[in-house]
Formats: sequence, structure tokens, C-alpha cells
Amino acid sequence: MAIEVFQLQRGGTLIKTPEGNLQIGATPETIKDTLNLIGEVPETIVLPNRLFSTERGVSLADIEFPTYYNFFLKKRPIKVIGQSHQLETIMNVLKEALFGSEEVQLSREFPFGASRDLIPDILAETNYLAPKDNTGKKLTVDNMAIGIPWGANNQVPFGKYILERTQRGMLRILDGENLLSELPMDVTFGGNRVFPEKKNPFEPPLFGITVIGSGHGFDPHEMTSGFIIWINKRGILVDPPVDSTLWLKAMDINPRLIEDCILTHCHADHDSGILQKLLEEKKIHLYTTETIMESFVRKYQSLTGLSHQSFMSLFHFHPVTLQVTSRINGAEFRFYYTFHSIPTIGFEVYFQGKSFAYSSDSLYDPPTIKKLYDEGIVNRYRMIELINFPWHHSIIFHEAGIPPIHTPIKNLAELPESVKERLYLIHVSEHAIPPNSNLKKAMAGPDSTIIVPVSPPASNEALEYLDVLNHIDLFSGLPIEKAREFLTLVKPEIIKAGEVFIKKDTIGDRFYMIVSGKATVVRDEETIKTYCTNDYIGETSMILNAPRNADVIADTEMKVLIMNKYDFLYFIRGTEIARQMKVIAENREYDTWSLFNDTPTLRGLTATQRTHLQGIMTRIEVNPGKEIVRESTEREAFYLLDKGIIGLSRRGRLLAKGTRGSIFAKIYSTAMRGKNRFTLTALTHSILYSIDVMDLYRFLERNPGVFLILREGKIKNLVIQLSVNEGE
Repeated sequence: MAIEVFQLQRGGTLIKTPEGNLQIGATPETIKDTLNLIGEVPETIVLPNRLFSTERGVSLADIEFPTYYNFFLKKRPIKVIGQSHQLETIMNVLKEALFGSEEVQLSREFPFGASRDLIPDILAETNYLAPKDNTGKKLTVDNMAIGIPWGANNQVPFGKYILERTQRGMLRILDGENLLSELPMDVTFGGNRVFPEKKNPFEPPLFGITVIGSGHGFDPHEMTSGFIIWINKRGILVDPPVDSTLWLKAMDINPRLIEDCILTHCHADHDSGILQKLLEEKKIHLYTTETIMESFVRKYQSLTGLSHQSFMSLFHFHPVTLQVTSRINGAEFRFYYTFHSIPTIGFEVYFQGKSFAYSSDSLYDPPTIKKLYDEGIVNRYRMIELINFPWHHSIIFHEAGIPPIHTPIKNLAELPESVKERLYLIHVSEHAIPPNSNLKKAMAGPDSTIIVPVSPPASNEALEYLDVLNHIDLFSGLPIEKAREFLTLVKPEIIKAGEVFIKKDTIGDRFYMIVSGKATVVRDEETIKTYCTNDYIGETSMILNAPRNADVIADTEMKVLIMNKYDFLYFIRGTEIARQMKVIAENREYDTWSLFNDTPTLRGLTATQRTHLQGIMTRIEVNPGKEIVRESTEREAFYLLDKGIIGLSRRGRLLAKGTRGSIFAKIYSTAMRGKNRFTLTALTHSILYSIDVMDLYRFLERNPGVFLILREGKIKNLVIQLSVNEGE
């Protein structure tokens, strides 16, 4: 049998050999690829050169589910080959996922003065559900995963073969002196993931739930469980599975409508999509308990290599308090701890007289819970809380996974018919639902969105308008009193799909802000860019007092807010907005949009992010021989090269040459000017854009995903992308 090599769609490389299967890298849900390909999960994982992909926002060494499969289903430990420091990181991450923290202080998560009887003993509960051997002894990570460091000559035996890690970061498979295969140890991803097609345009409901996936982590045919709760037409992402952001784009659901996330616990099938969401615009608001957040940080801080402060700055953390109502997007949330193998929260939602409940992962089994009470593991209050799940809600999502750490599906089949009418199962395969049980699975996709009929709040329209104001970067520095003025000046309008609502060479007299829908900018029959929710259009013509330079066509029906020219100029009076908009307009005329496309680290910026950058860029022309910055002087700006060649030198020695699309910068973990480490000199007539150091830091503060991407910049092919070192 020859060696066979497969590129896995979700990332990594599967290698079939006569001595067994092995895999380079392991991204979240990678077992779904190998199960589809060979009906098996390799028992040997080779850790890749990098443990985390900032481009994709995922772990490249997620061995959690490969470990579950091998240990619980195949009764064997998984073998993990890597460098010693990598193994230490990965084993700590696995320990966190399997057992959680060894110390928990839940009292801080309840209201001050709450009775201790109402605070569950989470450690006692998780220890009860922890995996144990035949004698009842709690297992350790070492029982389930064996870390194998590269040995002498960077080699490890693999049956009769030898695995060898080369200095160039390649994996060689040797049979004696014969080289059987040589493969890169960098994780690459397969083609674009294919998702089921949606049939109808999506309009977010006032109150409802859109399911991303309702399967479990071992089901190769379905997406893992995760969903969006819609409240006031704004989304809250709950336990997003990996590639949820790709799914949203495929479903044409505007990601700007979703800025809030709830994390119920730190198993890979529930937390692996969180950091991917960070790669989009703006910081997300992340809701969970302090205990769960600490676990999340321990898992991903080590993988990303960020300091604790830098990692926490990637998002807005909102610690929830148990037994106290939390408000998100105008709805009331009540969180509680479930009964699971690691700390996990479920929640209830109340909005406009209707409600929704989510069990999260939890063992709902009254006999077991009563047994826990008899054994003194839970007290009477906790027993009552776990037995009395809130079945009264308008809509209920309940998991039905594999016992003993999930709810047996037979328990849900025994519920009254009146409950089952409102009950949707998740974390379950379709074939696992008993026939004639009247149980139903939550169907995935925007076409199957569950809409809970409610009356809109009296303030709904004003909230919608203020939401647009809040999300336009141009207006971010305006004082709060301008909000009332904004509401008096804007007028809503509906634009039909296909309508050319801005025509080239006409006089600009209206400023458009998009509430919903999508538009395309077309010049000379060429698509220049697209705009969607919270983008704005039409300012350039008004600011420069010049004709429109392109057509703008509505791709879909659009709801927009409009200010006429003189209302707009009145609204921005006395601010820096007019000057900034003039800078944006001038930089657009120099076609900086295509420059971003030619800059690898900026290519993925959204239209809003590009516009923000255009507003803080200053164009500079330099002649050959001109010194732009000198090493050891205080940094004033970062530079983006448009045309020409720039030499980068140190101590008089030329190190590299930058060409179009090169970024000359060094990003520290905290905002600081620092010193120039290199001298930059124009080798030819060159055009650059300078960005003030602190202006860029402010941009990165608002766009943490861009920070993560820039942090990975390297010197490649003598083109300077970015050089970043934590704490230097």
C-alpha cells in the first residue's frame, strides 16, 4: 500500500500509510473531514509549525475532538507529536477543555449577599461527570493523550517508519534510507466550504432564532450546534461553531447586524467560532461568567501568543451575574449554571411578552439529580433548580447529546405534548430522534428562522436610526447631544432593487446612510465597491462641491436615511468631519482602494475599514536618495508604499527593498510611539502614505481583527509586510 495524502477542507493534511494514519495539524471539526474521507479519525497528530491561524481565526492544533473520538470510542489514547513547548501549550488547552479549572469561586458571580445555599458546588458536579477509569478514579490528560516530543535528529518512530522534522519546517516520512514523502508542516485550507443554499432574501425579525447548525461534534454531515437570537432586528451569536462567519456570508446575512456573542462553555464545538468573529469589523460584546471567561482566556491566550491584557482587549467582556437580569439589545436575559462536565451556562430570554429558553449542554435526568442530592453532591435548592427546567417558554432549545454528560433523548420524548410543540432539539443527529416521538430538530438556515410574533417597542424606529449613527466611524467623535439633532434631520426612504439612486456626473445634494440592504458602485461598467448596512454614500460630491464620479445601484431593496446637503453641512459644523471627509475624498481619487487590494495584510479590509484608513492617510512624494526616517529616532508614523522602491537598512547595511503594497511598521501590544528600528530611504522616486502612529493604534483598537492579522506580518520576498513582537 502506497502513502496517500489528502488535503482536508477544514484545514490540515491527512496521511494514510501501511503503518497507520496520521494528520498534520488539526483545526476545529477536522474529524468531520476525516470521517467523511476514510470513516476514521487518525490516532496520531503532528503539530504544525504554527498553533493558531490569525487569517482564519482558528486553532491549528485543536486535538479536543480527535482525543474524544480515540479515547471514548476507540478506547485508545491519542498520540501528539510536536516540539516540547508546543506540547506543553496543547496539553494545557486539552486539560482546560476536559476538566475546566481546579479552583472556582462562584460567589463573585452572584449578587452580593446571596445565600450560599443558592450557589452550586460546580467542582463537585463537574467531578461527578469527569471521565473515570474502571475503578472510579478520575482520569488525567496523560491517560487520554500522549505527548511525544521530537527526539534526536528531530525524529520520531512511526511503526517501521521514521517521521522527521526538517529545519525548513517540513515533515519527512522515511523507510530506512528511503524518503517516502516530504510534506509541509504549515496548515493550509481546502477550497471554499459549501453550505446549503438559501431560497429567500433574509430580513431579521424583531424576535426570533436563526439556526446555524444543530448537529453534534461527531456528525460529519451537519454543522455543529450554534444559532443567532434576533432582538430588535439585531443578532446575538450563541456558541458559534467554526466557520460561522463564512456561513453568514454564504447566507447573505450582514455580519454588522451581529455584534454580541454569548459563550456558554469552553468545549471546542461551542467556542471555536468566537475568535473568527473578531476578524470582522469592530469589537464584539462577549457575554459569559467570569469562570467561563477565565477558561476561554487560558485556552486561547496561549494559542495566540498574546499577553493577557492584549487578548482581553480584542473584545468587550460583559460578565453576567446569576439570578440578576441582564439586558442585551432591549431584551431581558437570565443566566444559570447547567449540569455539565465543565462550567456551563444556559439562559432564558424575555422580550415584548414572549420568551425563549436554551438549555446549553446539560444532563437533564431527574433520577440522576435526585441521586446527587442523596449523595450530598447537590443541595435541595440545586436539585429543584436542575429538575425544574423552565418548560413554559414560547420557544425552547434543548440539547439531546450523548449521555452521561448530555440529556438522554428518551427523557425529552416523555415530555407533555404541549411542551414538545414548543421544543426544538439541538446537538443531535436526525437519525437519533425516535420515530413517532413528536420531537423535532431545529432546522438550520435563514429560510427556517423561527419567528416569535411580538409588537415592536414604541421606540423601535428611533433606536434603528441611532444604531446607524452609532456605527458610522465618521460620527464616532460627536457629543451625545448631537443624537437628538440627528433624529430631527434624517428622513427614511425605501429604494427599490435595481434602482440607480446616484448617477454619475450629477450634482451631489444628498447624503445616504444604509439601514438595510446592499448597493454597488459602478464606474464605466466596472464594479468598484459594494456598500451595506451602516455604510454611507454621497459625501464626496458634497464636500468637494463636484459632480458624482460613479453610479450607485441598489442590489437589493434598501432602507436608507437621508440628509440633504445643507442639513448635512449644518450637522457637521464645528467638527473635524468636513476636513476628514475631504482627505477621504482626495485619497479615493488617488485610487487607494486598489492599493489596499495589492497589500496582502490589508486586502481583507471591509469598505468601512478602508474608508476609516483613507481618512487618516497622508500622501507623500519623495525623490531618490531621500531619507524618510532614521533608525533610533522617535516614531511619528507608519508608512504604506504606493509607487517606487524603498530601501530598509540598519547600521548602514541594506536589509530589504519594499515595493508597492509594503507596510513599514512595528505594532506593540500597547499603544506607544517607540523608536524607529530601521532607516527608510527612497531608492527611486516614490509615493507613500503616512499614518500617524497613534491614529493607527486607535484604528486597531476599534478593529481587533486587523490587529491580529497585522501581528502575523513577516518579511517575505523582500517586501516588508509588518514586524511585530509582543512587549518589545
